[in-house]
Amino acid sequence: MYRFIFLALPFLVLLGCTSKTEHAKLTFLLKGNKALEKGNLEKAHFFYNEAIKTDSTFIDAYLNNALVLQQQGKLYDAVTMYDAVLELVPQDMPTLYKRANLYLELDQYYRALDDAKALLPDWVDSANVYFVQGLAYTRLHNYAKALQAFKTSLTKDPSLAEAYVNMGNVFYYAHQPDSAKIYLNKGLTINKNQPNAYNTLGLLALQQGNNELAIHYFDEALQLASGNAWYLNNKGYAYLQLHRLDSAEYLINTSMKLDPYNAWVYRNKGLLEKDKGNNSNMLKYLKKAYQMDKGVDNLMTDLAEAYFLNGLNTKACEMLEQLPDSVVLAKKKLYCSNSSH
Repeated sequence: MYRFIFLALPFLVLLGCTSKTEHAKLTFLLKGNKALEKGNLEKAHFFYNEAIKTDSTFIDAYLNNALVLQQQGKLYDAVTMYDAVLELVPQDMPTLYKRANLYLELDQYYRALDDAKALLPDWVDSANVYFVQGLAYTRLHNYAKALQAFKTSLTKDPSLAEAYVNMGNVFYYAHQPDSAKIYLNKGLTINKNQPNAYNTLGLLALQQGNNELAIHYFDEALQLASGNAWYLNNKGYAYLQLHRLDSAEYLINTSMKLDPYNAWVYRNKGLLEKDKGNNSNMLKYLKKAYQMDKGVDNLMTDLAEAYFLNGLNTKACEMLEQLPDSVVLAKKKLYCSNSSH
């Protein structure tokens, strides 16, 4: 009899520890959830970390922590949380999907495609998987595969307005404006609350030289996403084309503050400084844009002009030498005839 009591004691102690652990981790989780509801991200993050310290296999704490980290803009740390979940449950499809979308935000498009591929066996009928693929292929400039992915997503869910809008974006990037408009408007027919669609329609209007119409579309986009730095910058560019410099400057500066990592806003700022007659500032901002993204439209010719206007003909000529004569022959004759340092 005493022997059985002796053997049972360790079991009772373990049971008590387990209960305490369960209670502690759930308490931390609940405190984290309450903090998150109140918008206190730092406190929520602290409590979720405490829950994870209490139980390193506590999946709910990892997932909620990832949500907090994303809201804090700590995207790589959020990926780490999803990685931890997938180490515990390798085939957790919702977590794979969340990580795929996070990889898109981090410009890690091949990793997003890898996660989408891993999702397909179980989510073969999900429009969302193909939509992720379409976004990744678009950003990799593989427009044929992007269009196919979006089309497949629409076979799974014909009401997916975002797929039509992104097909419109692909056609815009592929310089097929008529097709772009068809798909953008189709998306808006299904769901008019698509700021991305209005933004791309604005860009198409800019290409056609219809700056007032472009401003109308950018306003529509901004009504749905008032703090979007890209839409503000595009509207600023439209005002710049109309030589309404005060409005252009306000919008471009606001966009730059909201997103200081956008090469296009520095391009526009450089063009604004040119219109204001400030050639040194024009050069400064265009050089910054070039350092960030050499693929910005017309940036190399704009930068060559900035070098030329600042008396740096050799630099201007070097920039133009990277472009075909058919594009910049007249400027090459002007900039390269009297090169100087």
